[in-house]
Amino acid sequence: MIIKGGSRAGPRQLAAHLLRTDTNERMEVLELHSGLDDLAATFRDWQTLSEGTRGKKGLYHVNIDPDARYDMTPQQWARAVEVLEQELGLDGQPRAVVLHEKKGRQHVHIVWCRTDLETMTMRSDSNNYLAHERASLTLEREFGHEHVPGKHAKRDRAKQPEFPRADVSHAEHQQAERSGLSTQERRAQLAALKSSCDSGMAFKAAVEEAGYVLARGDSKDFVLVGPEGSVYSLSRELKMKAAEARTFMADVDRDALPTASEAKAQQRDRQKDAEPPAFEMQRLPVEDLTPAPEAQGETPDAQQQDSGTPELAPAVAAALAEREQAEASKLAAWHSAELRQLRHVLFLEAREKIEGLRRQQQAERERFIRNGKLSGIEGYIEALQNRLNPGRGAEKRLERDTAWKHLRERQAIERADLRTLLRQDRAEHIEELKERHDQQRRDQQAGFARERIRYAEDSARAARLLAQVEEDRREAERQRQEGRAAEPPPRPAK
Repeated sequence: MIIKGGSRAGPRQLAAHLLRTDTNERMEVLELHSGLDDLAATFRDWQTLSEGTRGKKGLYHVNIDPDARYDMTPQQWARAVEVLEQELGLDGQPRAVVLHEKKGRQHVHIVWCRTDLETMTMRSDSNNYLAHERASLTLEREFGHEHVPGKHAKRDRAKQPEFPRADVSHAEHQQAERSGLSTQERRAQLAALKSSCDSGMAFKAAVEEAGYVLARGDSKDFVLVGPEGSVYSLSRELKMKAAEARTFMADVDRDALPTASEAKAQQRDRQKDAEPPAFEMQRLPVEDLTPAPEAQGETPDAQQQDSGTPELAPAVAAALAEREQAEASKLAAWHSAELRQLRHVLFLEAREKIEGLRRQQQAERERFIRNGKLSGIEGYIEALQNRLNPGRGAEKRLERDTAWKHLRERQAIERADLRTLLRQDRAEHIEELKERHDQQRRDQQAGFARERIRYAEDSARAARLLAQVEEDRREAERQRQEGRAAEPPPRPAK
């Protein structure tokens, strides 16, 4: 069972993510401790409460994801939420629980309000990674699930000397969703291509025929750019060391290859040349909305029958295009500011965690030094025994020096593990934000398309109404003229 999460702000974006039904087969709000039946409004109120504490992250969002082999009952989900809440020290705080089901696999999202209304302080989120793994370990034992190795509380350093890493990162999982090819399938495909090639040049030709573009990365390594524009490390995809990959590709002139950015541009050009998918709404330029010369003499009904949608007046189309450009620029500026803010917040959070670990390790070293210093009668007896038996004193000094060395090595490993984990966490948060930005841009473009259709239909209805009014006016005028002609001439006055 994997539990991941942390403190955050952004109530509107979080509510939109939890309520999505396009990427989830099932979405159900299991709990909502609020007087409102509105997830977005509830999260906004919880975030607003944090302003009274001068805090910035008023929400704590976490995801509980059990192994796909186990079906969780409602009672087990409730128990999992209870155990995690106690481990995090958030007991008694308002919470929301949302169940997602995707591809037959269920997971839950829990969001707590961090502001304690009695003390108007924020509940601490320190050592949250340890709390996640303690809760996960407890639930695995209680539910009889297979143990999943962890990085902190669930890590047995004797059995796990190396820092555990996932076979597929979150970014790679999202790349697989975009490309429609799982990570395992893609790597199997590339491995088969490599086994059929006896040189780097042959491999280059094979991957390009398969739709990839071989490019040079920022360092000395090679990268592959997929048809959807995702960038893959060649050595990681082939499960080779960087030096082994460079040896295999020795006959390929790396400097002659395009950069990753240039390769992505090539893939975009290929996508433009290909026929667009039927489900993708294509936005027409303003000039394409002007009726063709041969169609200008036709009636509006004939044009609508031929095109399937009403035509949009050029002036209206130009005004809409200008407004859409302004709204798209505004959204892009907001996305840029949100990305900068996220990077700044992640930097401050990482610095705080690193500083907390530094203080903790410093206190541990000071305790070690204090415990080694004997004073009073104990110190006198220790000194006398060492004087009478110098060998004993040397052994104790060696034992203490060895313990000190092991302490420093362990602390160095802990610092390196924390930095690695923070880098992974930062990359995942930024990738999730970029995915959300991409979805917002797609939603905006779809909204623009719907708005254009609505304007076109309104214009067509208005034109038909005006034509009908003009026709009624002409008919009334014709009837009035016919009635006047049928009247007898007036009698002459006597």
